[in-house]
Amino acid sequence: MSFWDIFNTKQESKRLTNLQQSIIEHFPTMDEEKRILLASLAALCARVAYVDFNVCEKEQEAIEKALEKWMELPEDQAKFIAEIAVLEVKELAGLDARKYCTTLNDFLDNTKKMHILETLFQVSAADDHVEAKESEEIRVIATGLLLEHKHFVAARATVAKFIGALNK
Repeated sequence: MSFWDIFNTKQESKRLTNLQQSIIEHFPTMDEEKRILLASLAALCARVAYVDFNVCEKEQEAIEKALEKWMELPEDQAKFIAEIAVLEVKELAGLDARKYCTTLNDFLDNTKKMHILETLFQVSAADDHVEAKESEEIRVIATGLLLEHKHFVAARATVAKFIGALNK
């Protein structure tokens, strides 16, 4: 393998991530589309929470609540998936968020994708402060979800009181 093969996306492994494998194992009767949505939502929430290289307890709880609400999971299952997503994001911090977004674009309309952005901002505001890095990560995700800038701004407005630059 040459040095440049590392960067060749055509050579990517088809191996499932721990999050994907856990969802398949723990939710064998869940339909495929719902499992994909669960994996993507959990991973995106974890990415936003970990963008500052730290996931606080409140952010973890916000991820759990988002999974309970969006996926209609019992609390224990939402907690389990959130924990795996956070552990995985620490290992795969460089994984491109657009991979999750591309899949979501196949299943969701703009209204639901907008709700995902709002959820991501809720996760970022869970510790009572939305950092610039978190906001930027959500902007990148919004672009990956093929949403316009106005969608990003509207979603960010839901947590305006936690955005430091707006409260000085």
